[in-house]
Amino acid sequence: MHHYNWGIPVAMDLFLAALGAGAFMVAVMADLADTRKYKTVSAIGALIAPWPVIAGVLLLVVDLGQPFRFWEMMLRRGEGYSLESPYIMFNASSTMSIGSWVLTVFVWLSLAYIGVTILAYPFKWAELLRKVLGVCGLPVALAVTIYTGVLISATSNPVWNNWLLPVAFVTSAVVTGAASVAFVLAAMRIAGLVSEEGAQLPKLEKLTGGLIIAQLVATVGFILVGLGSAAVMVVIASARFGPLFWIGIVGLGLIVPLVYNLKGPGKAPNSLVISCLVLLGGFFLRYVVLIAGQV
Repeated sequence: MHHYNWGIPVAMDLFLAALGAGAFMVAVMADLADTRKYKTVSAIGALIAPWPVIAGVLLLVVDLGQPFRFWEMMLRRGEGYSLESPYIMFNASSTMSIGSWVLTVFVWLSLAYIGVTILAYPFKWAELLRKVLGVCGLPVALAVTIYTGVLISATSNPVWNNWLLPVAFVTSAVVTGAASVAFVLAAMRIAGLVSEEGAQLPKLEKLTGGLIIAQLVATVGFILVGLGSAAVMVVIASARFGPLFWIGIVGLGLIVPLVYNLKGPGKAPNSLVISCLVLLGGFFLRYVVLIAGQV
């Protein structure tokens, strides 16, 4: 019987934070590519972005055991912190401290991005403000996706201490972000809320296919880098985690969606299923790496 310091709530937090940041990045990229053509894609990505991150943070706070003291991660009187105010907690050498601030800044930025997205519909001047806020938010969103990998890779754990783990997590974040947007678009298309042309599903699925290739390369690379470790063999060859890794992550989460996306545009119900597989694969990646690393 193993005791896990980090369990499903932490795995879910890593997944949700990455998904929200990925959705934000998709929204900004769509807006910068062509505001009018990809307006629906960008708006949905913007509307999704903050809520998974907020939900993940709440899960993490509850998992701490003393949830009402979570504010001490950011506001606490103490010495040795780099900001001048003695009441602000920021430790530049602590991944947790940096992550707390990055997540908080991202949540406020993404909420503001929703505001300017709504304003951009009746007011043309808000479109420029939206682009500026989106460009400013991209590095923060990228920092969130990197943080989800760096948080556990900055240890001596043989599974986690792998330089390709943050890369796998970053690519997975953008893939799951795109999949979440595709899921909503497909649902709206089925409900008749958007036209087939307005949904832009084929374009988004083509982008997702390219991102999946990048994630597949990073995931396989992550395994190859740590292949000599017995701990990594637990991930890929044990009875508990091996099937989940090869079938859940690589097979259903990457290969099946990749084949579907490369064969050309499909129907909205199929896109709905494929998006779910990508999202499940993204969660399984974090679950397997996190839990198997503690065995």
